[in-house]
Amino acid sequence: MGGMEDFMKKLAGILAAVLLVGALVPGAAFAANEKVVVGEALQFQEGNGPLIINERLMLPLRAVSEALDATIYWFNDDKRIQIVLYDTLLSLQIGNSIMGQYTIKNGKAEPKENIEMDVPATIQNDRTYVPVRAISEAFSADVQWDNPNRTAVIIPKPRTENQVVVSEIPYQAEGTLCALTGVIAKDASNGSFYLRSLQKNGIGSYDKVYFCTPTKTSISEDTSYGEYISAYWKEQFGNDNPAGEVVRFTGITTLIDGVQHLVINKTTTGIRSLGYYDTYMNNLGMSFDAFANEISPDTESDILN
Repeated sequence: MGGMEDFMKKLAGILAAVLLVGALVPGAAFAANEKVVVGEALQFQEGNGPLIINERLMLPLRAVSEALDATIYWFNDDKRIQIVLYDTLLSLQIGNSIMGQYTIKNGKAEPKENIEMDVPATIQNDRTYVPVRAISEAFSADVQWDNPNRTAVIIPKPRTENQVVVSEIPYQAEGTLCALTGVIAKDASNGSFYLRSLQKNGIGSYDKVYFCTPTKTSISEDTSYGEYISAYWKEQFGNDNPAGEVVRFTGITTLIDGVQHLVINKTTTGIRSLGYYDTYMNNLGMSFDAFANEISPDTESDILN
């Protein structure tokens, strides 16, 4: 289910938004009978469906993120948005028609080009809206217009990814961009979070790789690991301890004291929840031990046996 298989199923779906039929009024107008489909319909809260602004289709940022399997980051100080999808980073600012596109490689996000959008990102009804064509095309999706049905059709293209499993991370070069699936766990002895394999290895224990964070962040000039990662978890999962969440992670590796880590930051990291571990494994029909939260990695296999 997880990883590229889930993503490819989404690629087979069609993201469609039915536009307003008839004359457009100046400024923003809600689309009539709004609907977005990626395999199945995405749900909008009442009054927060697709918009048309200057004859351009705008979708809530969260809907675009879910449709494309991307991760979004919000920087409140300068009303800026960053969207990460594997090896591509987009940077937008509310009211600014220029969108920066970056390529994630060599351990960082490198500038690629500036894209001028017909309509900038905007806030309506306390929701951030973005131009669906500009975002989709920046992520190499095909956008087609079905005029008789007044429908925009967005079809993402398959991506080639460096897919690995947790046990392979120690053998990746520093700064390698990886895509992998695992369950978030927490080391009770030091409070550090790590990504754990879904099943035990041949010697009866779980493979694991620790997360690390930048020392300087948008939160402050010198934010500690605990402060940064807690704020990151809250932004992405709604709580500061998502241990037990199965995630699809994309991002880079880095060496710390000779040990390979996965970098958590807002420029190179993509992270998508696939559900709670026990439920996820049960749905897959795979054997598993119930997830135990905040346990020491040194005793993990003993406790779970």
